[in-house]
Amino acid sequence: MTEQPLIVDRATTAVPLSDDEVRGWAATRRVFVSSVIEGMGEERRAAVEAISRIGAEPVWFEGMGGRDQDAERAYLGEVAASDVYVGLLGGRYGRPDASTGYSATHAEFLHAVDNGLRIAIWTIDANDMAGHQCDFLNEVRTYFVTGNAESSDELAVEIEARLRQMAAEELAPWCMLGDVVFRASEIIDDGRTVSIDALVRDQDVGHALIAMRPSGQFRQPGIRFVFGDTAANTSVSSVEVTQSSGATRRFHLTLEREHADSGWSPMTEMSYTVNGRNYSPGDLTEIALRRVLFDEPSPFQHDLGFAEMPDPMTPLRDAAVQEESLRPVLHLLLVDSLIGSGRASRVTKLLLGPRANGVRKLLVEWEPHDRFGPDHSRRSVEGVCRL
Repeated sequence: MTEQPLIVDRATTAVPLSDDEVRGWAATRRVFVSSVIEGMGEERRAAVEAISRIGAEPVWFEGMGGRDQDAERAYLGEVAASDVYVGLLGGRYGRPDASTGYSATHAEFLHAVDNGLRIAIWTIDANDMAGHQCDFLNEVRTYFVTGNAESSDELAVEIEARLRQMAAEELAPWCMLGDVVFRASEIIDDGRTVSIDALVRDQDVGHALIAMRPSGQFRQPGIRFVFGDTAANTSVSSVEVTQSSGATRRFHLTLEREHADSGWSPMTEMSYTVNGRNYSPGDLTEIALRRVLFDEPSPFQHDLGFAEMPDPMTPLRDAAVQEESLRPVLHLLLVDSLIGSGRASRVTKLLLGPRANGVRKLLVEWEPHDRFGPDHSRRSVEGVCRL
C-alpha cells in the first residue's frame, strides 16, 4: 500500500457524454422507481419519463402488468435485478409490513443498498413528513445526500441529469498507479498486461505519469496498480502522450503484471489464540480495521505485528481531495489495503456519509480471501471516522 502523499487528479468531474454515449450506457440499465403509490402518481410518471428519455428501462409498480400485484408490497426481486434505485420520499411512510416492520419503500431502499445499486433519492414536501418518514429520511441521510424537488418537471430534469452523471462516472473509472490517482477512459486487463487510456488535465498527474516511463532497459518494479477489485504489482512498459486541444493530454500506458499473488503473505492467514479464545484471520482483519478506521481499542494487551495494517485513510487525509471524489478514492485505498494484502477477495460495499461535526459515518463490507476455494461469506465494520 502506498505510504506517499497521493497525487489526485483535481479535474475530478467526469467528461460529459454525448447523447449517443449516454444512450449506449443506458441501454443495458434498469432503474427501479420506489415510493408510496398514493399521492405520488405525478412524480412517479415524471421519474419514468426521465429514465425512458435517456434510454434506460424504468422498473415501477404501474409497469408490472399481468402479475398478482399489491401496491404496498416490496418488490425486492425487481430491486435486486436493477442497476439504479431512484427513491421518492413524500410525506407518507406507507404501510409497515407485519413481519419486518418496514414499509415497501423502506424495504426496497435497504435491499438496494445491500445489493450495491447506485442510489439517488429526492424528497417531496420534506417539511410535511410523518414521524416514521422523518426517521426513514434521517436514516437515508446517514450515508446519502438527497435532492429536493419542488415540482414534477424539476424532478424529471434532476433525475435525467443524475443518470447522465452516473453514466459519465461509470465510463471513466478511477484507478491508482503508485501514488497517482486519476480517471481512466478505458482499462483492458488480460491478466498479464494492463492497458490504460486516460484524458488528463491536471499537470501534477501528467508529470507523475510521465516520470514512470522506463529509462532505457530499466523498469521500476513493484508499482501497485489498483482499480475495481484489483490490486496488482506491475512495472510500466510504456507511457505515450498525445497533446490535444487546450490543457488536455491523452495518455496511453502499458503495464506488465509481475505475478498474481504479489500482495499475498502467509502471515495474513494466521490465527491467534488468547485466554482460550481463537481469533480467525477474518477476526484479526476486522479488529485491525476497527483500530485504524475508528480508533477502537484492541482486545489484545500487545500489538500483533502480523495482523496489523496501515491506516488506508492516511494518504487521503494528507491529500487535497474534493468531497465528490472521497468515496471512490477511499475505495481504491481499501482495495489496496485489503485485497492487495490478501485479506479479502473483494470489497462488496462502501458507504461514506456526509461530514458532520468533523466526522463521518463509514461502513465497509468485504469477502475474505481463501486460497483454497471461494469464500462468499461477508464481514463488515461500521463506525465514525475522522475524514
